Amino acid sequence: MLYLSKHKFSTFKLITVSLSLSLVLSACTTSVSSLIGGRHKYDYAKNFERMQKYNFNPVSEQLEANPDFRLVRDSGAALAIENTMAAKHIRKERYVVPDFWVNYYFTGEQNISVGQLNKFFAYNLGLAWNDKYGSGKGIANTSYNFSSRTLIIDFVSRENNQLIWRGSAPTSITSADTESQIRQSLNKATEVILDPFPPENSFSSLKHAVPD
Repeated sequence: MLYLSKHKFSTFKLITVSLSLSLVLSACTTSVSSLIGGRHKYDYAKNFERMQKYNFNPVSEQLEANPDFRLVRDSGAALAIENTMAAKHIRKERYVVPDFWVNYYFTGEQNISVGQLNKFFAYNLGLAWNDKYGSGKGIANTSYNFSSRTLIIDFVSRENNQLIWRGSAPTSITSADTESQIRQSLNKATEVILDPFPPENSFSSLKHAVPD
């Protein structure tokens, strides 16, 4: 007959409880991550560690007339980005040439596809977006839709307006919210979006380094 000593049984029970707790915590973590819903894509061929200064891209007339953009702009979207970037020691520069440009957009109550958004900013889609060794295919699946009330932050090359990094996160923002409520939502979404920037080991992991 198989049996466990009292000591072995206690140890087995402790291990079982620990494993069960780990599974529960893991499930909770997954749930939270799923709830936050941050999405990120970037050009694997870029050396983001060298990107230390930025500025916001000049606003086009089309963007200036967009009510969804104005809603978050007037409630401090740029300031939320500046504060989060400053915590990463990446500074905004007004009077010197930046390493990259920053754009942001809010989808409001409508969905918008990747293709529509890229055309909206007239992006030049660059190499290595989905392939770390540079397939030259650009961004795949341009029909993917960003859902309503999503904040999107883009980093683009200053040389050719090439999209090199994109992050997005859902928000609870509506036009009925107060400016204070919108500002709080922007701060939270911006922290989620910019949390993984700069991407780790993206440049050093390339087989053949691609110069900036």
